[in-house]
Amino acid sequence: MRIRPTAEVSTGSGTHDPEYDDRMKRITVSLPDELVDQIKKAAGDGQVSSYVATALADYQERETLAEILTSWQTETPVPDDARRQAAAELDQAGMLARAPRGGRKAS
Repeated sequence: MRIRPTAEVSTGSGTHDPEYDDRMKRITVSLPDELVDQIKKAAGDGQVSSYVATALADYQERETLAEILTSWQTETPVPDDARRQAAAELDQAGMLARAPRGGRKAS
Protein backbone atom coordinates (compact mmCIF):
# COMPACT_ATOMS: atom_id res chain seq x y z
CA MET A 1 0.00 0.00 0.00
CA ARG A 2 1.45 3.35 -1.02
CA ILE A 3 0.24 6.63 0.45
CA ARG A 4 -0.08 9.42 -2.08
CA PRO A 5 0.79 12.91 -0.80
CA THR A 6 -2.18 15.26 -1.00
CA ALA A 7 -2.18 18.84 -2.17
CA GLU A 8 -2.47 21.36 0.62
CA VAL A 9 -4.27 24.70 0.33
CA SER A 10 -3.28 27.74 2.35
CA THR A 11 -6.25 29.38 4.10
CA GLY A 12 -4.34 32.23 5.71
CA SER A 13 -4.74 30.74 9.18
CA GLY A 14 -2.64 27.70 8.39
CA THR A 15 -2.56 24.93 5.85
CA HIS A 16 -5.72 23.02 4.97
CA ASP A 17 -6.11 19.95 2.81
CA PRO A 18 -9.68 19.81 1.44
CA GLU A 19 -9.66 15.98 1.68
CA TYR A 20 -7.95 15.81 5.09
CA ASP A 21 -11.07 15.42 7.25
CA ASP A 22 -12.51 12.66 5.07
CA ARG A 23 -9.41 10.45 4.78
CA MET A 24 -6.98 11.15 7.60
CA LYS A 25 -6.62 11.60 11.31
CA ARG A 26 -4.13 13.94 12.94
CA ILE A 27 -2.00 12.37 15.68
CA THR A 28 0.94 13.47 17.78
CA VAL A 29 3.98 11.27 18.27
CA SER A 30 7.19 11.80 20.18
CA LEU A 31 10.43 10.86 18.44
CA PRO A 32 14.10 11.25 19.32
CA ASP A 33 15.58 14.55 18.08
CA GLU A 34 18.11 12.80 15.85
CA LEU A 35 15.39 10.76 14.13
CA VAL A 36 13.26 13.86 13.57
CA ASP A 37 16.25 15.62 11.99
CA GLN A 38 16.85 12.65 9.68
CA ILE A 39 13.17 12.50 8.68
CA LYS A 40 13.01 16.22 7.95
CA LYS A 41 16.16 16.01 5.85
CA ALA A 42 14.90 13.00 3.88
CA ALA A 43 11.33 14.25 3.49
CA GLY A 44 11.97 17.81 2.40
CA ASP A 45 10.00 20.92 3.26
CA GLY A 46 6.41 20.30 4.30
CA GLN A 47 6.43 16.59 3.45
CA VAL A 48 7.12 15.01 6.85
CA SER A 49 3.59 13.62 7.29
CA SER A 50 3.61 12.04 3.85
CA TYR A 51 7.10 10.60 4.44
CA VAL A 52 6.14 9.11 7.81
CA ALA A 53 2.83 7.77 6.47
CA THR A 54 4.61 6.05 3.58
CA ALA A 55 7.25 4.58 5.90
CA LEU A 56 4.61 3.25 8.30
CA ALA A 57 2.53 1.80 5.45
CA ASP A 58 5.64 0.03 4.11
CA TYR A 59 6.42 -1.30 7.60
CA GLN A 60 2.87 -2.56 8.05
CA GLU A 61 2.99 -4.27 4.66
CA ARG A 62 6.21 -6.09 5.65
CA GLU A 63 4.73 -7.08 9.02
CA THR A 64 1.66 -8.51 7.29
CA LEU A 65 3.85 -10.43 4.86
CA ALA A 66 5.90 -11.81 7.76
CA GLU A 67 2.70 -13.00 9.48
CA ILE A 68 1.52 -14.68 6.27
CA LEU A 69 4.86 -16.43 5.77
CA THR A 70 4.99 -17.57 9.41
CA SER A 71 1.46 -18.96 9.14
CA TRP A 72 2.26 -20.68 5.85
CA GLN A 73 5.45 -22.22 7.25
CA THR A 74 3.50 -23.53 10.25
CA GLU A 75 0.74 -25.01 8.10
CA THR A 76 3.04 -26.30 5.34
CA PRO A 77 6.37 -27.31 6.86
CA VAL A 78 9.30 -27.74 4.48
CA PRO A 79 11.18 -31.02 5.00
CA ASP A 80 14.72 -30.65 6.37
CA ASP A 81 16.28 -32.29 3.30
CA ALA A 82 14.57 -29.75 1.02
CA ARG A 83 15.81 -26.89 3.24
CA ARG A 84 19.38 -28.24 3.12
CA GLN A 85 19.24 -28.62 -0.66
CA ALA A 86 17.90 -25.07 -1.09
CA ALA A 87 20.56 -23.70 1.27
CA ALA A 88 23.30 -25.53 -0.64
CA GLU A 89 22.05 -24.13 -3.96
CA LEU A 90 21.82 -20.61 -2.57
CA ASP A 91 25.31 -20.96 -1.10
CA GLN A 92 26.68 -22.18 -4.43
CA ALA A 93 25.10 -19.16 -6.14
CA GLY A 94 26.58 -16.84 -3.50
CA MET A 95 23.14 -15.83 -2.24
CA LEU A 96 23.15 -17.38 1.22
CA ALA A 97 23.39 -14.87 4.09
CA ARG A 98 26.20 -15.81 6.40
CA ALA A 99 26.14 -15.17 10.13
CA PRO A 100 28.90 -12.76 11.16
CA ARG A 101 31.38 -13.73 13.84
CA GLY A 102 29.68 -14.02 17.18
CA GLY A 103 26.93 -16.24 15.79
CA ARG A 104 24.40 -13.53 14.97
CA LYS A 105 22.89 -12.89 11.56
CA ALA A 106 23.08 -9.41 10.13
CA SER A 107 19.75 -7.66 10.01
